[in-house]
Amino acid sequence: MQDLRTIFFVALGVIFQLSAVFAAEPDAPIRIGLAHVFSGGMAKFGNVARQGAQLAVTEINQGGGVLGRPLELVDADTAVNPDVAEKAVQKLVMQDQVSVVMGIVSSAVAKRVAPLVNSLKCPLIVTHAMAQEITTTIRNPWVFRITWNLDQCYKASALVAKEMGATRWTTVGPDYGFGQDSWQYFKRYLSEFGDYSFDAGVFLPVSTTDWKPVVEKLRDSRADGIMVSLWGDNLRGFLKAAQAIEAFKDKKVLCPVGGSVEEFVALRFLYMPQGVWFGSPYWYEAYDNASNKTFIERYQALGDARIPPSYAAYNTYAAVRMFKAAVEKAGGPGREAVARALEGLTVADLPAGPTTFRKEDHQAIFTVSFGKTSGRAAANTSRIQGLVSIRRFDGALITPRVE
Repeated sequence: MQDLRTIFFVALGVIFQLSAVFAAEPDAPIRIGLAHVFSGGMAKFGNVARQGAQLAVTEINQGGGVLGRPLELVDADTAVNPDVAEKAVQKLVMQDQVSVVMGIVSSAVAKRVAPLVNSLKCPLIVTHAMAQEITTTIRNPWVFRITWNLDQCYKASALVAKEMGATRWTTVGPDYGFGQDSWQYFKRYLSEFGDYSFDAGVFLPVSTTDWKPVVEKLRDSRADGIMVSLWGDNLRGFLKAAQAIEAFKDKKVLCPVGGSVEEFVALRFLYMPQGVWFGSPYWYEAYDNASNKTFIERYQALGDARIPPSYAAYNTYAAVRMFKAAVEKAGGPGREAVARALEGLTVADLPAGPTTFRKEDHQAIFTVSFGKTSGRAAANTSRIQGLVSIRRFDGALITPRVE
């Protein structure tokens, strides 16, 4: 059945690519598909991702477009559901005739969509999902990732953790692949730096709402370090409960994937514990260059709230900029030519600095950042806490070689 479905998609892809060749006008818009989450509790990530992508599209169009053609953004809701995401990507490629798809939240969705775009012969730039497999065991010529993967995230986390002073670590994370994988990667990398011990940890379903007993269990554990791989609503609920009972007074706490502006806005000053380390593929305070300053200024001008850009916004912004460079390198928006052009491509003037899609596995190599809460207001806004003691890690340092 799977083989028949693959053959069906390949045939349809060829038909639609041929029809696009004959139907496209020389000055017609080049379409970018944004397959993200626009419904449910995580819709905020999709909304800010759309804003980041649209900002890049607007800037490029105001500068004359790409090879004289404007860019156009087309949305499709994945609902963080593999079945829904598959249909959304099919629509973008076969009906909307996009030249590239970008987005994808959740590892389960990424694992479903990666083989699909290989059948459809359309480039995919993953901007959110961290599943290691999409640039390792199931990688293919059409899939690229502009956010960090588990290796990069947890190698950097270990470099931070070894300076935090904790020797016995535990974890709390989501009870699915990402949570368990995060713990394994963290243990592996931290163990390279010394004699650490690790508890079994606590893994909970995403439906968890009562965080008090979880926090109390961690507070009373013998561990003096807690690695938190929760994110979204789960992370907010956990941190609010921890702050309410002062659970972190005698613990070192590291949230490698918690450095999102959306999380900080939701927690505000009242619920954000102090002295906690947060990691992010892009924390807007970490980069002192003209491109980043311009990006922050223009992003904040998009709405009345004037919220700084989060990594969800930055990743799609950067993905559009990478796509533009690939189209120019390829001499046009043809899908196969763009995919070839993305391989090994470097764009030097992005807000987070130079970014390269490594030729061997299509994983982006770029600088990531970690910082610690201290109670001070963040730069450019008084609505959220900023990070201090910011540490930046070069992508070449935290990315293992392709074997």
